Amino acid sequence: MSTIDEDLSKAAPGPLALVQALVNTQYGQGRRAHVDLTSPEQLRAWLVAHRLLPDGTPVSEGDFRRVVQLREALRSLLGANNERETPASQVDVFNRLASNAPLTVRFQHDGVPTLEPDIADVDGAIARLVGIVFTAMTDGTWARLKACRNERCQKAFYDTSRNRSGAWCSMAGCGSRFKARAYRHRRAAHDV
Repeated sequence: MSTIDEDLSKAAPGPLALVQALVNTQYGQGRRAHVDLTSPEQLRAWLVAHRLLPDGTPVSEGDFRRVVQLREALRSLLGANNERETPASQVDVFNRLASNAPLTVRFQHDGVPTLEPDIADVDGAIARLVGIVFTAMTDGTWARLKACRNERCQKAFYDTSRNRSGAWCSMAGCGSRFKARAYRHRRAAHDV
């Protein structure tokens, strides 16, 4: 793996890594598809493992559907960070989910304010993720969390390039395939 690939595949900093991890519970298509969450039970285990839900808390089919909707709305928002248009319908989904996941400002002992869920269970996990997104948007880290420009991939990656120009989750994988495809297309157009 090259230095560029290592830089682009790094986890997002701090709590933003949770948003990246959620988006990356599913990406890719066909043989290259990666799917971690296919049931409420898997979602519960994922939320518990990421300390977003106390162990033993039930997760319903409706909870599962809402988290999957959140994941795909987040993927669309990350696509906008990589020069892709965000469908208004996905912004509406995100806003609807956020409106049912109230947050409150809490001050830490050092005086630093944080956004904390003002609700429990899965809605509390959604609220925590929404709060992380808001905080990342205000502290400037959000713009570096992107969805791979490869439509067949769309894996979330944290762009650590100096000029924020990273477009692919991996230059050796998605970037190389895109460049090879573009070369073949140019070559075919030239041969005509």
